[in-house]
Amino acid sequence: MRKISIVTLISIFFALSFVVINIAFVIEYKRQISDQEFFTFRRFLVAMKMMHDNVPDRNATLAKLGIRISDHDKNILLQEGKKLLEDAFADMILYEKKLYLVPRKLPHPPPPNEPFMREGAFPFPPPPPPPKMRREEPPVLENVEETSFYRLIILGSITNALLLLFFGIVLRKVLRLSNLKSAIRTFGNTKKFQAIGVDSQDELGEIALEFNLAMEKIHLLKEARTLFLRNILHELKTPIMKGKILSSSILDLKQQSQMERIFERLETLLGEMVKVEKLSSDEWILETQEYRLVDVLDHAMDLLLLSDTKRIHIAPQEMAPLVNVDFELFATAIKNILDNALKHSSGDVDVDIDLESISICSFGEKIPNERLDFSRAFNRTVEGSSTGLGLGLYIANAIVEKHGFCLSYLHVEGLNHFTIHFSPNALHVK
Repeated sequence: MRKISIVTLISIFFALSFVVINIAFVIEYKRQISDQEFFTFRRFLVAMKMMHDNVPDRNATLAKLGIRISDHDKNILLQEGKKLLEDAFADMILYEKKLYLVPRKLPHPPPPNEPFMREGAFPFPPPPPPPKMRREEPPVLENVEETSFYRLIILGSITNALLLLFFGIVLRKVLRLSNLKSAIRTFGNTKKFQAIGVDSQDELGEIALEFNLAMEKIHLLKEARTLFLRNILHELKTPIMKGKILSSSILDLKQQSQMERIFERLETLLGEMVKVEKLSSDEWILETQEYRLVDVLDHAMDLLLLSDTKRIHIAPQEMAPLVNVDFELFATAIKNILDNALKHSSGDVDVDIDLESISICSFGEKIPNERLDFSRAFNRTVEGSSTGLGLGLYIANAIVEKHGFCLSYLHVEGLNHFTIHFSPNALHVK
């Protein structure tokens, strides 16, 4: 599912609410206009009936109904006005934003019936015509009652204003989350502690305050760890240097060589402790270039500090793969895997290189599952073991993942296979 920000969700919600509320006001406005037109038409009909009954004081009665006799021409109203309602005797016309009732022409009386004729006799004489009566045509009526929808308009305006005000307040609060995220990201990218500004007393201000307290504790712990490591490394390097100086004074060359290798090994272990600290704190910055994989492997064998490397067999290669790696760091990863294979096997160690991986194989028992968690530097389940804590494999795995590669383990027919799989964009062929 695509990630949608809180700001977008809130904006969509308020936009939909704003549209729905205004549509409801428009519908209600049209409904009230329709009802008003219907009630006006009813008043017109009542006024016509009163005029037909010749009620006394006609003008005063019409004024009570909000109606008066109009002097507009009926034909103009019918031609230019808009017919809204009608009945058998009149039409209600909208003309220049006013309502008029225009009576229709009265129908002519039907012609007299043909006289009754007897067969073989003269027709009866027709009856005398009725006296002609002058019929007065009903006048045009005009609505004078003012219709106001100000209350509905004011209610809609107030509702929209409150909705927009609430949206502005909520959006301002939510945007502070974005500022808080930027401040946290800035803190993660800097080595020094910088407190986030707390400019409110609401929940966001409390979150910023608690974050400052937590980050301050983390910063203090980080400084304490760095100071501890620097002190312990300095204290350990001093006796190592003294031991290397004293070993040069030994007369027996064989013993002298052994002592020098011991102190070099200790110095290498201290260097790996520094690498563990930098890898665990994600402070190691890769300096990658293209190198021949065989050159990296050769340097890894030199880092083993072994005079006899005959147990390591490298399969012949037709092509020399190139990898984009940090030379020293990646050589350390291969050295740790080779060192692990040499320690836990008395036989030969085979190294196979192909275009997609480098595999280190050695005879030995299958590694227990609790020792295969390379993501932790110190595994509580094996800390009491006398065969090591798996620190070398942790460093190797961390370096491999730092390069974007993958370290896998497989035990087949008594062979332990440690394989580094390269990503497609990190390997070339020369």
